[in-house]
Amino acid sequence: FPGNMWTAKCSYIQKLLSPEKGGLYEKLKRESIVKFFKLRLWGQLNSTLMEDRVDYFGLGRYQLEHWIGSHASVQPCELHKKNVTFETMILGMVNSAYDYEWNMGAPREEVISEIPNARQKLEENEDAQFREYFYLPGNLIKWFSLYGKDGVPSQNSWVWNFFPGGHKWRNLVRDYGENALDEMVKQSSPGYHSAFTEGKEKNNNYDFDQDVEILSDPNDPVVVFYQISFPEGRKKEAILTLKAQFDVLSLGQYNIITRYYDKKRPVSIYYSVSGGSPSNVEFVSSLCKSKSPRVTCRKLDHFRSTDVKGETLQQLHRFCRSKPSSKVTYVTNQLPREYGVNRTETFSIQKVRAYTTAATSKMCLKSRDKCNVCGMEFYPLPFQHFAGNMFSASCGYVKNLIPPEQFEVAMNHIADDVLINHLERAFTTELTPFTPRNLGLHQYSIEHWIGSHPDFKPCDVAPVTKSWFPFLTGRSYIPNDYSSSRVYDFLWGLAPRRSSIPPNSRRFSERKESIVQRRDEFIFREYYYLAGNLHRWYKLYNKAPPITSWVWQWFPKGDDWWRGNVAYGSNVVEKLTEPFTDEGVAH
Repeated sequence: FPGNMWTAKCSYIQKLLSPEKGGLYEKLKRESIVKFFKLRLWGQLNSTLMEDRVDYFGLGRYQLEHWIGSHASVQPCELHKKNVTFETMILGMVNSAYDYEWNMGAPREEVISEIPNARQKLEENEDAQFREYFYLPGNLIKWFSLYGKDGVPSQNSWVWNFFPGGHKWRNLVRDYGENALDEMVKQSSPGYHSAFTEGKEKNNNYDFDQDVEILSDPNDPVVVFYQISFPEGRKKEAILTLKAQFDVLSLGQYNIITRYYDKKRPVSIYYSVSGGSPSNVEFVSSLCKSKSPRVTCRKLDHFRSTDVKGETLQQLHRFCRSKPSSKVTYVTNQLPREYGVNRTETFSIQKVRAYTTAATSKMCLKSRDKCNVCGMEFYPLPFQHFAGNMFSASCGYVKNLIPPEQFEVAMNHIADDVLINHLERAFTTELTPFTPRNLGLHQYSIEHWIGSHPDFKPCDVAPVTKSWFPFLTGRSYIPNDYSSSRVYDFLWGLAPRRSSIPPNSRRFSERKESIVQRRDEFIFREYYYLAGNLHRWYKLYNKAPPITSWVWQWFPKGDDWWRGNVAYGSNVVEKLTEPFTDEGVAH
């Protein structure tokens, strides 16, 4: 009710959770908003009618305005005719002789100006109406989150006729009760899934001690953990990249000085297969045997689903926990792809070969105090990662990482806080929008894992070429051409040392970044800079990088952040973003 003034039956009020600050109502209300934001990220729901504002979602001091209508059994009534606008009410222009008429239900749909224009976008799209948060989905999420089965509207509720898409939602609620929304998502074939398996397919822990003779070879074998995928419909491409990688692995370690492969060190491969038929699995085994004795293979497991891509990293982590003085390499035959982009280069042989060559090169395998993870190209944005997610790392670093499966769970939880902070404008996303991949949700967590620790010291080997005229081209660095042999002109160096984000990333430009870097209100709140990184480091590992870390020199305002970190510790993000935070609500 505008003005949040009303008269209500106590029998209804008794059904509501108490609205005190920090209570269960506030907690569950936040959870319902987070659930919507995540479903919107995955394309399951939308919010066309209104922008993201704390007053529209009922957070903080606005939660009391949402409280009275927070139960599914609400039966509103009012005194004004439908043609009386909210503006007429607040200006005191109501005609007592003609404008009053008691009635049940909700006679008007909106009280703010942007809704009529936005509603036009939805009028001819029934599916968009069905998924619109400010219609039924948002109310159902709220009711189910707050009250469970007691939050299920009756089949004769006014909401089914008032809101677009009501008939379809009424049938879902009739059949599935408080699980109706989850069932809708299930029927829509959501794009999210875990990178790990459960139940009977759960990966058995491999006994690495049985390979003590191989691993203790005096020639110091290169230990490779290999994730192999055979997606349905793309098995031929998967096999081609597989062959290319085995050729690289069997050649030895690439030496930039001689331009040849050093064959002194044998290669021990631990591989998992995701998807594919028994004949595909047998093909991998025969390929291993054909490369013997240079290459020794051990199969970790075979998973029926190609979704399972994290178990190999889980085993790599176990290996490093048991052998902290070792070094490990991780490669995969299927390249990660940007969320929402269906590119065919996930099986680009040229890139797969180059990334594999880099990760197993003498430059990357060499132990160095200044670097603990090495790959082809390192980028700090939108999260700290190596192109292709292939790398070599010291086990002394890897053993301190959260196990990959626990890391996936932790990243999903961290996103809850981040999404709410973004709504409250404590974080900004001026450089590039939130996506499931940028936040490391579910299956995308495995791309964030290797660079997640505050002790991370990256280096890379790809050539670095600067543009002669960056203001004309819009870029300071020229992307590497993986169709050219020059991409193998490796040049080892501490990273980051090229552009902030991979070339051709959607909705990002260096010009936009240069604007952001000139404004403190963005620098201190930008999630992809130190605000977001420090938030994650403290949530995951309860520490920040040491003063010698590259992050304080590379990220904007690093000196200020370091001093803030010393002064405030785990509260540094809250303290340094607070002066620039506003609700974004006009008063």
